[in-house]
Amino acid sequence: MSGLRPWPRTLGGRLTLAVLCLSTVCLVVFGAAGTLLLQRSLTEEVDHRLHSLAGGGPGEGSPPPGGPQAPPFPTDLRTLAIGPDGEVLERVGQSDADDSLPDASAVGVAELRAREGEAFVLPDTAGGSDWRVLTSAGDDGGVFLVAQSMSGIDGTLRRLVLIESALGAAVLCALALAVAATVRLQLRPLREIESTARAIMEGDLDRRIPRQDPATETGRLATALNTMLADLSRALRERDRAAGTTRRFVADASHELRTPLSSIRGFAELYRQSRERGLIGEDERTDRWMSRIEDEAQRMGGLVDDLLTLSRFDEAPALEHSDMELENMAEQVVLGARARAPGTPVELVAAPVHAVGDGKRIRQVLENLVGNALTHTPAGTPVRVSVTRTPYPPPPGPAHAGTLLPGVAEVAVITVEDRGPGIPAEELPHVFDRFHRGDRARAGAGTGLGLAISAAFVAAHGGYLTAESSPGRGSAFSVVLPLG
Repeated sequence: MSGLRPWPRTLGGRLTLAVLCLSTVCLVVFGAAGTLLLQRSLTEEVDHRLHSLAGGGPGEGSPPPGGPQAPPFPTDLRTLAIGPDGEVLERVGQSDADDSLPDASAVGVAELRAREGEAFVLPDTAGGSDWRVLTSAGDDGGVFLVAQSMSGIDGTLRRLVLIESALGAAVLCALALAVAATVRLQLRPLREIESTARAIMEGDLDRRIPRQDPATETGRLATALNTMLADLSRALRERDRAAGTTRRFVADASHELRTPLSSIRGFAELYRQSRERGLIGEDERTDRWMSRIEDEAQRMGGLVDDLLTLSRFDEAPALEHSDMELENMAEQVVLGARARAPGTPVELVAAPVHAVGDGKRIRQVLENLVGNALTHTPAGTPVRVSVTRTPYPPPPGPAHAGTLLPGVAEVAVITVEDRGPGIPAEELPHVFDRFHRGDRARAGAGTGLGLAISAAFVAAHGGYLTAESSPGRGSAFSVVLPLG
C-alpha cells in the first residue's frame, strides 16, 4: 500500500481533483435535496388523496355515509374495514392479480384508533412497497382504513436517482475535461518558468523566462525572476572572472617565487657548507639565523609548490589513469610512516582492492592523511589505516569535499584514523578549506593546503573525502573512490 499514491503530485492534478471533489459533493447534495423534496411533495399528494377518499380533511375521521366507497379498478388503493378484534371484515381494491394489502396486524386496533386522522406508513403483507394509510374509528370499536401503495412514489424516486446519477456522471466527466484543459492552459506560464530554470541549471545562464502579462501573478513572478536571474548571472560572471584572475595571479606568483626562494635556499646551504669546511669563522648567532633562514625558505618553497599544484589542478585537472592496487599502496605508505615515527604504532588492515585512477595522486592523498595523523597528534598516538571494498559507501560526514559519481555500484574506502585530541566541532566543517589551520585542536605546523589538495585529487576521481572527529576521541578521514 506504501507504493500507492491516490493524491496527484502535480499542482494541475491536485487542482483538477479538488474541483471534481467539490463538484461531486455539490451534485450529491443537490440530488439528495431534490429527491427528498420530491418525496415529500408526492407523499403530501397521497395524503391529500387519502383524506378525500376518507370523506373529509385532516381531523375529520368519521367514515362517509353509506360505508366505504369502492375505488375504480385497477388501482393501488385499498379500503379495509377492521373489526374490534383486529379481523379484516371487508376489503375493497384487491384483485386476483394483486393480493398485496397493508399489514394492519403490525399495529393493534387500539393504536389504529388512536392515530385517527393521521397519515402514517404500514408494511405490505406480501413484502412489497409500504402503504400510506389513514384511519377512521367506527362506533362499534372497529376501524375504517384507507391506504395507497407507495410503489409509485418509490419507482419515481428510483428513476430520479438513476437519472441524477447518470447526468451527474456525465457532468463530472465533461467538467473534468474542461477543468483539466483550463488548468493546463493557466499553468502554462509555470511550465515555462520550470523549463527555464532547468535550462539555467544545465548551464544556460543567458536563458530567460518569456515575457508575460504583468497584470497576472505569473507575469509579475516572471518579471521578478528575470531580474534576479540577470543579477545572478552578472554576479556569477564577475565571480568567475575574479576567480580566474586570482588563479592566474597565484600561478604566476608561485612560479615567480620559486626562483628567489631557490636562491635563498642555495645561499643558506652555501653558508652551511662553507661553515662546515672552515671557510667562515664560527659565530653561533649567525649559524642559528642562517639555519632559521634555510628552514623558513624550505617551508615557503613547499607552500609555493602546493599553491602551484592547486592552481594548475583548478585550471586543468589532469589525471593519468592506470591500474592501482590500493592494498600495496597503503602498505608502502604505512612502512614509510613507521620509518618516519618509530615510536608511533601504525596499524594496517587492508583487503585486496583494485581500482583505476592516478596512483601518484592517490598515494599523495594517503601520505598527506597519514602525515597529518603523525604530525598533529602527540607522539606515540596510535594510527590505523584500513582499505575496504563495499557496495554501501559511507555517508558524507559533517565535513566532506567532492561528490560520488551517479550510478556507482561499488566503492573503495581508505580510512586513516588516529586517537589524538580530535577536532572541535566548530572547526570541523572547515578542515578542507584552503589555508585553514586548526592550531587550537591539533598541535604542529603546516601550510593549510594539504587537505585542500587531497580533496581536489579525490574529487577529480569522481569520489569524495570525508572527515569525522570527536574532541578527545580522535579523528577519521575516509577516501571514497568509485570502482564501477
